[in-house]
Amino acid sequence: MDALTVVVMSLVALVLLLIAGAAMYDATSRRTEIVLASTGDQTGSLFARWRRRANHLVRSTVRGTRLDQRLAGASLNLGPADFIGLVASGALLVGLVSQPLMGYLGSVVIMFGVAFLADRWLVRQQRRRAERFIVQLPELARVLGNAANAGLALRSGIDLVAREMNAPASEEFAEVGRRLSLGTPLEDALRDLTRRLPSPELSVLVKTIVVQSRAGGALVSALTSIANTLDERRELNRELKTTTTGAVFIGWLVVAIALGSVLVMNLISPGALDILVQTLPGQVVLVVSGALFVTGHLLINRITRIEI
Repeated sequence: MDALTVVVMSLVALVLLLIAGAAMYDATSRRTEIVLASTGDQTGSLFARWRRRANHLVRSTVRGTRLDQRLAGASLNLGPADFIGLVASGALLVGLVSQPLMGYLGSVVIMFGVAFLADRWLVRQQRRRAERFIVQLPELARVLGNAANAGLALRSGIDLVAREMNAPASEEFAEVGRRLSLGTPLEDALRDLTRRLPSPELSVLVKTIVVQSRAGGALVSALTSIANTLDERRELNRELKTTTTGAVFIGWLVVAIALGSVLVMNLISPGALDILVQTLPGQVVLVVSGALFVTGHLLINRITRIEI
């Protein structure tokens, strides 16, 4: 059995181990939450206390708060410290497994690649959930408008959305209702919603609700107009996405070519990157080629980013 087969089998085993560990961790966390809720014991085990403390410490930073909002937007039952620990341990294990074949520098590149892919996966999960939420926005605006037309307060309309609509709108507005029940101002609760699921469409709806709740006015007609506009905007976004799919694929293909060239170089000659980085011409080649790949990817992303 050659070295490449061993590495591939090790990576497959590692992926399966991580999936099983995540499933067991989620099941254990849910069981612990049920036990704590039923017994009223809020102390938990030593591991649970350290985990809560670590998540609280990470949340106290600006980047930790943003990561926590992204995890909530992706509907992942993880804290920011949990996610960082899982990604770091996974990247380290993959780097250790690939080091004999890829060399020290190649294994470092792979570790950063794993962290990058984890971040892109989180962004993708958050974006997919936001897209599902955006699809529901016209119906959501109509439900709030009908509630206001029936004489219900905005707070009752939010509860109606949480009860009557499907996820993720029901989940997010249930969270907004929970925040309001705890005394959080409406503007702050809705602003947190836009941070969890960032989108221009949601921002327009939230600003309309906030302005109407402050100054009063024709909330029903405003929400009805927004619902019709969101329907048209959804169709336009669908056409733009279809048009730019090819260019977006090319942008990610540039990144794949860059990483693939590093892998092929080390497969042909294990440790080639370690030798290359020890000489000045090799360092210049690595810096220039990396800069060109990054510039190409950023330019393609900039061209395909269309704001409407």
